[in-house]
Amino acid sequence: MAHSYRMATLEIFTFFFFFPLVLASATTCGGSTCTADGPLVRFPFLLRDHQASSCGYPAFNLSCNNKNQTVLTLPSSSGDFIVQSIDYIDQTLTINDPDNCLLRRFLHHDINLKNSLFSHANAPENYTFVGCSSQKAFWPWNSAPVIPCLTKYHYKVIYVVQTSSLLHPDWIPPVPKILPAGCSKISTALVPFLFDSEYLGVQLTWYVPNCGSCEATGRVCGWENGTTTSQIRCFGSSGFSSLPRAARYGIVIAVGIPGLLCIIGLAVYVCNKTRVPGQVHQPTITQVLSIPDRQPSTVRIGLDDPTIESYPEIQLGESWELPKLNDNTCPICLSEYQPKETLRTIPECGHYFHANCIDEWLRMNATCPVCRNPQKR
Repeated sequence: MAHSYRMATLEIFTFFFFFPLVLASATTCGGSTCTADGPLVRFPFLLRDHQASSCGYPAFNLSCNNKNQTVLTLPSSSGDFIVQSIDYIDQTLTINDPDNCLLRRFLHHDINLKNSLFSHANAPENYTFVGCSSQKAFWPWNSAPVIPCLTKYHYKVIYVVQTSSLLHPDWIPPVPKILPAGCSKISTALVPFLFDSEYLGVQLTWYVPNCGSCEATGRVCGWENGTTTSQIRCFGSSGFSSLPRAARYGIVIAVGIPGLLCIIGLAVYVCNKTRVPGQVHQPTITQVLSIPDRQPSTVRIGLDDPTIESYPEIQLGESWELPKLNDNTCPICLSEYQPKETLRTIPECGHYFHANCIDEWLRMNATCPVCRNPQKR
Protein backbone atom coordinates (compact mmCIF):
# COMPACT_ATOMS: atom_id res chain seq x y z
CA MET A 1 0.00 0.00 0.00
CA ALA A 2 2.89 2.33 0.73
CA HIS A 3 4.23 1.64 -2.76
CA SER A 4 0.85 2.51 -4.30
CA TYR A 5 0.73 5.77 -2.35
CA ARG A 6 4.19 6.72 -3.60
CA MET A 7 3.37 5.80 -7.20
CA ALA A 8 0.08 7.74 -7.14
CA THR A 9 1.77 10.79 -5.67
CA LEU A 10 4.59 10.59 -8.22
CA GLU A 11 2.08 10.39 -11.08
CA ILE A 12 0.13 13.35 -9.74
CA PHE A 13 3.30 15.39 -9.34
CA THR A 14 4.60 14.49 -12.81
CA PHE A 15 1.30 15.33 -14.51
CA PHE A 16 0.62 18.62 -12.77
CA PHE A 17 4.23 19.80 -12.91
CA PHE A 18 5.05 19.06 -16.54
CA PHE A 19 1.60 19.56 -18.12
CA PRO A 20 1.57 23.34 -17.45
CA LEU A 21 5.00 23.59 -19.08
CA VAL A 22 3.77 21.77 -22.17
CA LEU A 23 0.61 23.88 -22.22
CA ALA A 24 2.58 27.10 -21.91
CA SER A 25 4.94 26.15 -24.74
CA ALA A 26 1.99 25.20 -26.93
CA THR A 27 0.04 28.40 -26.34
CA THR A 28 2.86 30.95 -26.60
CA CYS A 29 4.76 32.01 -29.72
CA GLY A 30 8.48 31.75 -29.20
CA GLY A 31 11.03 31.53 -32.00
CA SER A 32 11.50 28.30 -33.93
CA THR A 33 13.99 26.96 -36.48
CA CYS A 34 14.24 24.12 -38.98
CA THR A 35 17.78 23.34 -37.79
CA ALA A 36 19.99 24.60 -34.98
CA ASP A 37 21.95 26.82 -37.37
CA GLY A 38 18.93 27.94 -39.40
CA PRO A 39 17.39 31.42 -39.23
CA LEU A 40 15.20 32.13 -36.21
CA VAL A 41 11.55 32.29 -37.25
CA ARG A 42 9.17 34.43 -35.16
CA PHE A 43 6.55 37.13 -35.65
CA PRO A 44 5.66 38.31 -38.26
CA PHE A 45 6.80 35.01 -39.78
CA LEU A 46 5.21 31.65 -39.00
CA LEU A 47 6.96 28.29 -39.36
CA ARG A 48 4.30 25.82 -40.44
CA ASP A 49 3.98 22.60 -38.40
CA HIS A 50 6.16 24.18 -35.69
CA GLN A 51 4.03 27.09 -34.45
CA ALA A 52 0.35 27.83 -33.95
CA SER A 53 -1.48 29.60 -36.77
CA SER A 54 -1.92 32.70 -34.57
CA CYS A 55 1.85 33.14 -34.19
CA GLY A 56 2.39 34.86 -37.54
CA TYR A 57 1.08 37.59 -39.79
CA PRO A 58 -0.99 36.53 -42.83
CA ALA A 59 1.09 35.69 -45.94
CA PHE A 60 4.30 35.39 -43.88
CA ASN A 61 4.32 31.59 -43.82
CA LEU A 62 7.61 29.69 -43.96
CA SER A 63 8.20 25.93 -43.97
CA CYS A 64 10.95 23.29 -43.68
CA ASN A 65 11.83 21.16 -46.71
CA ASN A 66 13.16 17.60 -46.66
CA LYS A 67 16.69 18.97 -46.20
CA ASN A 68 15.57 20.94 -43.11
CA GLN A 69 16.10 24.21 -44.95
CA THR A 70 13.85 27.19 -44.25
CA VAL A 71 11.67 27.80 -47.31
CA LEU A 72 9.71 30.84 -48.53
CA THR A 73 7.09 30.14 -51.20
CA LEU A 74 6.31 33.19 -53.30
CA PRO A 75 2.95 33.56 -55.08
CA SER A 76 2.32 33.80 -58.83
CA SER A 77 4.11 30.50 -59.54
CA SER A 78 7.44 31.93 -58.43
CA GLY A 79 8.13 28.76 -56.47
CA ASP A 80 10.28 28.02 -53.43
CA PHE A 81 13.33 29.91 -52.22
CA ILE A 82 15.74 29.13 -49.40
CA VAL A 83 15.73 31.70 -46.58
CA GLN A 84 19.33 32.34 -45.58
CA SER A 85 18.80 35.03 -42.95
CA ILE A 86 16.15 37.33 -41.46
CA ASP A 87 16.88 40.82 -40.09
CA TYR A 88 13.93 41.84 -37.91
CA ILE A 89 15.25 45.34 -37.25
CA ASP A 90 15.84 46.28 -40.90
CA GLN A 91 12.88 44.08 -41.90
CA THR A 92 14.78 42.25 -44.62
CA LEU A 93 15.34 38.61 -45.47
CA THR A 94 17.92 37.11 -47.82
CA ILE A 95 16.76 34.33 -50.13
CA ASN A 96 18.52 32.10 -52.61
CA ASP A 97 17.71 29.43 -55.15
CA PRO A 98 17.59 25.82 -53.83
CA ASP A 99 19.89 24.83 -56.74
CA ASN A 100 22.26 27.77 -56.16
CA CYS A 101 21.39 29.31 -59.52
CA LEU A 102 19.43 32.38 -58.55
CA LEU A 103 20.25 34.31 -61.73
CA ARG A 104 18.55 31.61 -63.77
CA ARG A 105 15.34 32.45 -61.91
CA PHE A 106 15.69 36.10 -62.99
CA LEU A 107 16.65 35.09 -66.50
CA HIS A 108 13.44 33.06 -66.77
CA HIS A 109 11.44 35.78 -64.97
CA ASP A 110 10.54 33.32 -62.21
CA ILE A 111 10.59 35.90 -59.39
CA ASN A 112 7.34 37.83 -59.17
CA LEU A 113 6.56 39.84 -56.02
CA LYS A 114 3.37 41.40 -57.36
CA ASN A 115 0.93 39.47 -55.12
CA SER A 116 3.12 39.31 -52.03
CA LEU A 117 3.84 41.67 -49.14
CA PHE A 118 7.52 41.69 -50.05
CA SER A 119 9.51 43.96 -52.34
CA HIS A 120 13.15 44.14 -53.39
CA ALA A 121 15.36 45.83 -50.80
CA ASN A 122 17.49 47.21 -53.62
CA ALA A 123 16.19 48.78 -56.81
CA PRO A 124 16.48 46.29 -59.71
CA GLU A 125 18.61 47.15 -62.72
CA ASN A 126 18.19 46.00 -66.32
CA TYR A 127 20.74 43.31 -67.09
CA THR A 128 21.33 41.74 -70.47
CA PHE A 129 22.35 38.08 -70.46
CA VAL A 130 24.83 37.36 -73.25
CA GLY A 131 26.11 33.94 -74.32
CA CYS A 132 29.48 33.55 -75.95
CA SER A 133 31.00 30.41 -77.43
CA SER A 134 34.59 31.04 -76.35
CA GLN A 135 36.70 32.97 -73.92
CA LYS A 136 38.11 35.15 -76.74
CA ALA A 137 34.64 36.37 -77.59
CA PHE A 138 34.39 37.96 -74.12
CA TRP A 139 36.24 41.03 -75.26
CA PRO A 140 35.52 43.85 -74.45
CA TRP A 141 33.85 42.36 -71.35
CA ASN A 142 36.92 40.76 -69.84
CA SER A 143 35.89 41.94 -66.37
CA ALA A 144 32.25 40.90 -66.67
CA PRO A 145 31.44 38.06 -64.25
CA VAL A 146 30.67 34.60 -65.59
CA ILE A 147 27.59 32.76 -64.37
CA PRO A 148 28.90 29.24 -63.63
CA CYS A 149 25.50 27.58 -63.20
CA LEU A 150 24.44 28.76 -66.69
CA THR A 151 27.67 27.73 -68.41
CA LYS A 152 27.52 24.59 -70.54
CA TYR A 153 30.60 23.13 -72.21
CA HIS A 154 32.25 25.99 -74.15
CA TYR A 155 29.16 28.19 -74.05
CA LYS A 156 30.10 30.97 -71.62
CA VAL A 157 27.30 33.05 -70.15
CA ILE A 158 27.89 36.54 -68.79
CA TYR A 159 25.64 39.40 -67.73
CA VAL A 160 26.17 43.12 -68.26
CA VAL A 161 24.24 46.28 -67.39
CA GLN A 162 22.21 47.42 -70.34
CA THR A 163 21.22 50.87 -69.12
CA SER A 164 23.46 53.85 -68.48
CA SER A 165 22.40 54.07 -64.84
CA LEU A 166 24.96 55.69 -62.55
CA LEU A 167 24.37 52.89 -60.03
CA HIS A 168 26.06 50.13 -62.01
CA PRO A 169 29.70 49.31 -61.15
CA ASP A 170 32.54 50.46 -63.36
CA TRP A 171 33.74 46.91 -63.99
CA ILE A 172 30.56 46.03 -65.93
CA PRO A 173 30.55 47.98 -69.21
CA PRO A 174 27.32 48.60 -71.11
CA VAL A 175 26.32 46.23 -73.90
CA PRO A 176 27.59 47.41 -77.31
CA LYS A 177 25.12 47.87 -80.12
CA ILE A 178 26.89 45.19 -82.18
CA LEU A 179 27.89 42.01 -80.36
CA PRO A 180 31.18 40.37 -81.32
CA ALA A 181 31.22 37.17 -83.36
CA GLY A 182 30.43 34.09 -81.30
CA CYS A 183 28.21 36.03 -78.85
CA SER A 184 24.46 36.45 -78.86
CA LYS A 185 21.89 38.11 -76.65
CA ILE A 186 19.91 35.64 -74.56
CA SER A 187 17.49 37.85 -72.63
CA THR A 188 17.10 41.03 -70.60
CA ALA A 189 15.77 40.98 -67.06
CA LEU A 190 15.47 43.19 -63.98
CA VAL A 191 17.95 42.07 -61.33
CA PRO A 192 18.53 43.73 -57.94
CA PHE A 193 21.80 45.62 -57.93
CA LEU A 194 22.88 43.74 -54.79
CA PHE A 195 24.33 40.95 -56.97
CA ASP A 196 28.06 40.43 -57.06
CA SER A 197 30.18 37.81 -58.79
CA GLU A 198 29.33 35.18 -56.13
CA TYR A 199 25.55 35.58 -56.33
CA LEU A 200 25.09 35.14 -52.60
CA GLY A 201 21.40 35.93 -52.64
CA VAL A 202 18.85 38.68 -52.99
CA GLN A 203 17.30 40.76 -50.23
CA LEU A 204 13.58 41.26 -49.84
CA THR A 205 11.94 43.71 -47.48
CA TRP A 206 8.48 44.22 -45.99
CA TYR A 207 6.72 47.31 -44.65
CA VAL A 208 3.60 45.75 -43.12
CA PRO A 209 3.58 44.97 -40.27
CA ASN A 210 6.06 47.62 -39.21
CA CYS A 211 7.92 46.23 -36.20
CA GLY A 212 11.42 47.55 -36.94
CA SER A 213 11.32 50.29 -34.31
CA CYS A 214 10.05 47.80 -31.72
CA GLU A 215 12.82 45.32 -32.56
CA ALA A 216 15.45 48.07 -32.37
CA THR A 217 14.66 48.56 -28.67
CA GLY A 218 15.22 44.86 -27.92
CA ARG A 219 11.53 43.99 -27.86
CA VAL A 220 9.35 41.85 -30.13
CA CYS A 221 6.01 42.24 -31.89
CA GLY A 222 2.98 40.01 -31.51
CA TRP A 223 -0.78 39.88 -31.41
CA GLU A 224 -2.34 41.64 -28.40
CA ASN A 225 -4.52 38.72 -27.27
CA GLY A 226 -2.85 35.90 -29.16
CA THR A 227 -5.36 35.96 -32.03
CA THR A 228 -4.99 37.27 -35.58
CA THR A 229 -8.10 39.41 -35.15
CA SER A 230 -6.54 41.53 -32.39
CA GLN A 231 -4.13 44.46 -32.57
CA ILE A 232 -0.35 44.17 -32.92
CA ARG A 233 1.65 45.45 -29.98
CA CYS A 234 5.26 45.56 -28.81
CA PHE A 235 6.19 43.21 -25.96
CA GLY A 236 9.20 43.03 -23.67
CA SER A 237 12.19 41.12 -24.99
CA SER A 238 11.94 38.27 -22.50
CA GLY A 239 10.29 37.11 -19.32
CA PHE A 240 6.73 36.54 -18.21
CA SER A 241 5.67 40.13 -18.84
CA SER A 242 6.57 39.84 -22.53
CA LEU A 243 3.81 37.32 -23.19
CA PRO A 244 0.33 38.35 -24.37
CA ARG A 245 -2.21 38.94 -21.63
CA ALA A 246 -4.23 35.84 -22.46
CA ALA A 247 -1.07 33.70 -22.37
CA ARG A 248 -0.09 35.13 -18.97
CA TYR A 249 -3.53 34.36 -17.50
CA GLY A 250 -3.43 30.88 -18.98
CA ILE A 251 -0.04 30.12 -17.46
CA VAL A 252 -1.10 31.42 -14.02
CA ILE A 253 -4.17 29.18 -14.04
CA ALA A 254 -2.39 26.18 -15.55
CA VAL A 255 0.44 26.35 -13.01
CA GLY A 256 -1.34 27.66 -9.91
CA ILE A 257 -4.26 25.24 -9.60
CA PRO A 258 -2.32 22.02 -10.36
CA GLY A 259 0.48 23.22 -8.10
CA LEU A 260 -1.97 23.66 -5.22
CA LEU A 261 -3.43 20.21 -5.86
CA CYS A 262 0.06 18.75 -5.92
CA ILE A 263 0.88 20.28 -2.53
CA ILE A 264 -2.37 18.91 -1.08
CA GLY A 265 -1.61 15.48 -2.52
CA LEU A 266 1.86 15.44 -0.99
CA ALA A 267 0.46 16.52 2.37
CA VAL A 268 -2.11 13.70 2.29
CA TYR A 269 0.62 11.21 1.42
CA VAL A 270 2.80 12.34 4.33
CA CYS A 271 -0.16 12.04 6.72
CA ASN A 272 -1.19 8.61 5.45
CA LYS A 273 2.33 7.24 5.45
CA THR A 274 2.28 6.94 9.24
CA ARG A 275 -0.98 4.93 9.09
CA VAL A 276 0.00 2.30 6.51
CA PRO A 277 -0.24 -1.24 8.02
CA GLY A 278 3.17 -2.69 8.73
CA GLN A 279 4.75 0.76 8.73
CA VAL A 280 2.78 2.42 11.56
CA HIS A 281 5.11 4.12 13.95
CA GLN A 282 3.75 2.93 17.28
CA PRO A 283 5.27 3.52 20.70
CA THR A 284 6.98 0.40 22.00
CA ILE A 285 5.32 -1.44 24.85
CA THR A 286 8.36 -0.61 26.98
CA GLN A 287 7.69 3.09 26.43
CA VAL A 288 4.00 2.65 27.29
CA LEU A 289 4.71 0.67 30.43
CA SER A 290 7.33 3.19 31.55
CA ILE A 291 4.49 5.45 32.73
CA PRO A 292 4.12 5.08 36.49
CA ASP A 293 1.10 2.96 37.45
CA ARG A 294 -1.14 4.72 39.89
CA GLN A 295 -2.77 1.46 41.02
CA PRO A 296 -1.60 -0.41 44.10
CA SER A 297 1.40 -2.60 43.52
CA THR A 298 -0.66 -5.73 44.27
CA VAL A 299 -2.48 -5.42 40.92
CA ARG A 300 0.68 -5.15 38.83
CA ILE A 301 1.03 -8.91 38.55
CA GLY A 302 0.11 -9.85 34.98
CA LEU A 303 -1.96 -12.65 33.49
CA ASP A 304 -0.66 -15.86 31.98
CA ASP A 305 -0.76 -16.50 28.22
CA PRO A 306 -3.66 -19.04 28.22
CA THR A 307 -5.85 -16.51 30.05
CA ILE A 308 -4.89 -13.71 27.65
CA GLU A 309 -5.48 -15.90 24.57
CA SER A 310 -8.94 -16.77 25.86
CA TYR A 311 -10.03 -13.16 25.44
CA PRO A 312 -12.05 -12.63 22.23
CA GLU A 313 -10.24 -11.55 19.04
CA ILE A 314 -11.66 -9.44 16.19
CA GLN A 315 -10.09 -9.03 12.74
CA LEU A 316 -11.09 -5.83 11.02
CA GLY A 317 -12.36 -6.23 7.46
CA GLU A 318 -11.97 -3.93 4.52
CA SER A 319 -15.11 -2.11 5.63
CA TRP A 320 -13.39 -1.27 8.93
CA GLU A 321 -16.26 -2.51 11.13
CA LEU A 322 -15.38 -1.60 14.71
CA PRO A 323 -17.25 -2.87 17.76
CA LYS A 324 -17.85 0.74 18.74
CA LEU A 325 -17.98 3.27 15.91
CA ASN A 326 -16.46 6.13 17.91
CA ASP A 327 -13.57 4.07 19.35
CA ASN A 328 -11.20 4.04 16.37
CA THR A 329 -7.89 4.56 18.22
CA CYS A 330 -5.93 2.06 20.32
CA PRO A 331 -5.63 3.54 23.86
CA ILE A 332 -2.19 1.96 24.32
CA CYS A 333 -0.26 2.97 21.14
CA LEU A 334 -2.61 5.85 20.23
CA SER A 335 -2.70 4.76 16.55
CA GLU A 336 -5.87 4.45 14.52
CA TYR A 337 -7.10 1.00 13.65
CA GLN A 338 -6.52 -0.11 10.07
CA PRO A 339 -8.27 -2.80 7.94
CA LYS A 340 -7.09 -6.41 8.48
CA GLU A 341 -5.60 -5.62 11.93
CA THR A 342 -6.40 -7.94 14.83
CA LEU A 343 -8.06 -6.51 17.93
CA ARG A 344 -8.60 -8.13 21.33
CA THR A 345 -11.46 -7.36 23.72
CA ILE A 346 -11.40 -7.53 27.55
CA PRO A 347 -14.60 -9.39 28.50
CA GLU A 348 -15.08 -7.72 31.87
CA CYS A 349 -15.41 -4.17 30.51
CA GLY A 350 -15.70 -4.53 26.74
CA HIS A 351 -12.73 -2.29 25.91
CA TYR A 352 -10.65 -3.38 22.93
CA PHE A 353 -7.11 -2.73 21.74
CA HIS A 354 -4.54 -3.90 19.22
CA ALA A 355 -4.00 -7.57 20.07
CA ASN A 356 -0.22 -7.23 20.34
CA CYS A 357 -0.56 -4.10 22.49
CA ILE A 358 -3.01 -5.54 25.03
CA ASP A 359 -1.18 -8.90 25.16
CA GLU A 360 2.02 -7.20 26.28
CA TRP A 361 0.09 -5.06 28.73
CA LEU A 362 -1.77 -7.92 30.36
CA ARG A 363 1.42 -9.93 30.80
CA MET A 364 2.60 -7.17 33.13
CA ASN A 365 -0.71 -5.76 34.43
CA ALA A 366 -3.90 -7.52 35.42
CA THR A 367 -6.00 -4.42 34.88
CA CYS A 368 -7.70 -2.79 31.90
CA PRO A 369 -5.56 0.10 30.62
CA VAL A 370 -8.69 2.25 30.25
CA CYS A 371 -10.88 1.62 33.31
CA ARG A 372 -8.26 -0.06 35.54
CA ASN A 373 -10.71 -2.81 36.52
CA PRO A 374 -8.88 -5.89 37.75
CA GLN A 375 -9.09 -9.00 35.55
CA LYS A 376 -9.69 -12.56 36.68
CA ARG A 377 -6.69 -14.87 36.50
